[in-house]
Amino acid sequence: MATIADLTEHLGKRDGSLGAVLEIFPDMIFVVDQEERVLHANALAARALGGTSDEFIGRKLNTLFPPPLAERHSRFIQQVFRTGEIVVTETHQELHKTPVWIDSRLVPLKAAGGEVRAVVGIIRDVSVRVRAQEALAEREAYLRAVLDNFPFLVWLKDVEGRFLAVNEAFARACGRARSGDVVGLTDFDVWPIELAQRYVDDDRSVMATRKQKDVEEPIFIQSASRWFETFKTPVLDKRDNVLGTTGFSRDITERQRLDEQLRAQREQLRALAAHVESVREEERVRIAREIHDELGQALTCMSMDLAFLEKQLPKDNAQAAARVSALVTLVKETVKTVRRISAELRPSILDDLGLGAAMEWLAHDFATRTGIECAVSVPSNVMVAAERGTVVFRMCQEALTNVARHAGATHVSIDLMIDEDACLTLEVRDNGRGITEEEIRRPDSLGLLGMRERAALLGGVVEVKGTPGQGTSVTVRVPLEGSPGDKR
Repeated sequence: MATIADLTEHLGKRDGSLGAVLEIFPDMIFVVDQEERVLHANALAARALGGTSDEFIGRKLNTLFPPPLAERHSRFIQQVFRTGEIVVTETHQELHKTPVWIDSRLVPLKAAGGEVRAVVGIIRDVSVRVRAQEALAEREAYLRAVLDNFPFLVWLKDVEGRFLAVNEAFARACGRARSGDVVGLTDFDVWPIELAQRYVDDDRSVMATRKQKDVEEPIFIQSASRWFETFKTPVLDKRDNVLGTTGFSRDITERQRLDEQLRAQREQLRALAAHVESVREEERVRIAREIHDELGQALTCMSMDLAFLEKQLPKDNAQAAARVSALVTLVKETVKTVRRISAELRPSILDDLGLGAAMEWLAHDFATRTGIECAVSVPSNVMVAAERGTVVFRMCQEALTNVARHAGATHVSIDLMIDEDACLTLEVRDNGRGITEEEIRRPDSLGLLGMRERAALLGGVVEVKGTPGQGTSVTVRVPLEGSPGDKR
């Protein structure tokens, strides 16, 4: 502006130097006297009005603009002549039937004595900027509407931890009336110091790793403790520079309550299942003992009596002798059946010789009954508590039952071992058709479900894998009694 002021002595002379200077400006330039006659218009201004610079020299502004706009220009120009001060305005008008936004700066040109000789109008078309601002404001309004109607707490922070934007839910959570009341603050301004420090540490971790972080945490809000699930994410620019963090939190208090109820109910069901299994096992022991002792004893007496009768029959009564002989054979087979049923209910070898011997007996019995070759490998010195050994034995029994029913296998191997973590591992592998993932996940796979529940009662796990055409493996891993992994 000082450069134009230095040229005031050239006003009215139009010697070319003023015009050359004004043509340098990237804006539209008008120079008018107090009568609002145009003394000069640069080429850019002339083109905007649809003519050349010489065509507008000497014309008054009210002949160049519509009456409302001309009156507005006139008012501000006279204000500059009267006060000698710069006037800055922004107007919305139509130029060649096109709506435009004009930013005008009216600068006085003063003579040596200080009187205003002319006014320079520097006019810039800021339509692009204004439209961009309007579009940005519209997008911000949409974004604000989305954020404020979002049911979660949402925020955006810079690298220093200052809030750049939050939604209304976040503002309410930290006791502020409006979201704008939080902008510019830090976590220490809105949360208790321990909670704020935790949030700051989380932000630093997110920015350092450039990875999203997901945490579940209790937050004390409005005199009540509530659980929130929070997702925090770094904000990166196109050059991968960290600009800050953003995130949202959702209230999961009700979900946590339901999860706690579900966990409690699951524990109750498992405790009930354990009790039922214990009662069932005790009942099996009792029934097996009664079958073995009472029924077995009765059958033994019957066999002895039949043997006696067989000796007392006359030798010429062949028909009676044949009948008695058949009864002796039937009684002997019944004794074997009783022993088998008693062993299946509760093999006495499990109580007398322990889990290892019981597994060897089970493998031999399985091979005898099914014709499927069964190899077994157990440690010679395996020592397992009776109750725990019973559960592992039953799981092996169930695995072999599944092989016999579904696998179509010709060979099964059973491996029992104790690993370095003091865990008992049972692995049953067959060479059958291989169980499918769909069969593993089926809700009616009650055998597998029962095995998993039995293992869970001991704090263990069951893993089932199948390979089409190559067989299935069932791995049971449970901690030994008294180990850290024991959850009972």
